[in-house]
Amino acid sequence: METDDSHSSDSLSFFNDHLQESSKRKSGSRIILALDIPHRKETRNLLNDSIGVLDKVSDYVCAVKINFHLIIPLSLGELSKLNQEAHSKSLLSIADIKLNDIANTNEVATSYLWDCGFDGVIVNPFVGFKGGLDVVYETAHSLGKGVITLSYMSHPGADEGYGLEMKNGSSTYEIMLHRAIEWGSDGVILGATRSDKIRHARSVLPKDIKIISPGSGAQGGDPVASLKAGADYLVYGRSIVSAVEARESARQIFETLKTPPA
Repeated sequence: METDDSHSSDSLSFFNDHLQESSKRKSGSRIILALDIPHRKETRNLLNDSIGVLDKVSDYVCAVKINFHLIIPLSLGELSKLNQEAHSKSLLSIADIKLNDIANTNEVATSYLWDCGFDGVIVNPFVGFKGGLDVVYETAHSLGKGVITLSYMSHPGADEGYGLEMKNGSSTYEIMLHRAIEWGSDGVILGATRSDKIRHARSVLPKDIKIISPGSGAQGGDPVASLKAGADYLVYGRSIVSAVEARESARQIFETLKTPPA
């Protein structure tokens, strides 16, 4: 399989080591919390409410993924406080912005994220490496941060992009996996709604590139099938954040996943 550029990385960052350590501290939890607080007109209490969710569920998750739900309305100072709170609970924080721009913009954006204390960032490999994501990988890994690339998202419309077939018979999805290997990604995003793709990815990717699978719960993905197929971590959002009892919901999910799949 060929792509427009190949830029291998000699070693990955310490991100996955830290994520594994966090998982061990949380009794082997492989749950990453998507802290997707629903939109509200008044955001005065948004930070405190977000911290409140972390307080309730931190025993059952190993990391927190922060999306535009919070990155847009919160200030840099508030995001720093949120990340400090996550770190105080032995949780890693991942900025889910699916970064997809030229190098200068990517460098500025991630510099702010690192200043706020994020441990990793999700990027979109469609933009390419040279003059695009090259600076993200170089800087992130020099700081011990993680870079996670999209491979196949969980929503139905993802087929329109990641499922496209090339003239040589390969798919966009396979190219994304190849780029993750060549560029030195710490992990790939592969929807829990696509266990067949997870199984294939696990057979292709080296073990030090982790498969992170969103889409269980509200989107209908099968978490057990995803783990059996080779997913390393599962992302849960609405089924925890929007639950009447967030802690109890997180506990129930944790208990369901506690026994490793056969």
